[in-house]
Amino acid sequence: MEKINYTLHTLSSLIVSPRANTAFYKELGGFQDISGEVPFLAKDKLKLIYPFYQYGEYIEYAPENAVYYLPGSSVKGALFCGSSIPGGFMVDDVAVQNSDIVLRNLNKLQFLEDEQKACIKVFFENVGVEMIKAGSKMMGEFYIKDRESAEQLLTAASKSTNTKLYQMLNYLRDLEKRGYSEDLLCKLKCVIDKLSCLLDANDIFLFGGYKGLLHSMELKGSAQEIAGAVYLDPYIMLPHGLARIKLCNA
Repeated sequence: MEKINYTLHTLSSLIVSPRANTAFYKELGGFQDISGEVPFLAKDKLKLIYPFYQYGEYIEYAPENAVYYLPGSSVKGALFCGSSIPGGFMVDDVAVQNSDIVLRNLNKLQFLEDEQKACIKVFFENVGVEMIKAGSKMMGEFYIKDRESAEQLLTAASKSTNTKLYQMLNYLRDLEKRGYSEDLLCKLKCVIDKLSCLLDANDIFLFGGYKGLLHSMELKGSAQEIAGAVYLDPYIMLPHGLARIKLCNA
């Protein structure tokens, strides 16, 4: 098998699905009050923190001392679309710098069936989630038969990503036709415009959790009928988990 090096650049924040057994609870002494101004976090109401993946075990929330990583399984999930790969496919964990991790609340499209109440707002303000912020750059490696196989793998995964982007865009464009508030329609247009700019790129992939059903699988039915929750990165106004991957020169 050949080792393939690649760069990963997050276009929106990336969340690896939190594990309940690693959560920090304020009432159990897992963390104290979060000090300072923290964008997109209701820090005064925080009671629970889900950390990003970390090596080792931590009794208290201490992000400055944590050793963060993006699991190889998450990278494999983003690149492997289910077809067999002759010779196998193995992916190493990706080191993540502490400065690339941020703590935020989740923001979600809510009350969409009520045109008067529909909005984008914090979902579970008592819960903070660590995530890799947009604009972070990392280096990773995986093992596959040869470089040609690596290129074919990324081509297939990129094609799948484009299908999911179209699914999400179709759903958001349907929402844009509703009688929502001017503020919400403006935000929807912003998301639509930014997603549209990513269409047909050959190096965009979807990672992690909280992407929404439309960005998680290729659906056969109507997006309007089976759309799941839509979470958004409020800093960049894009769904979570969008990243660009480029293979390094051989």
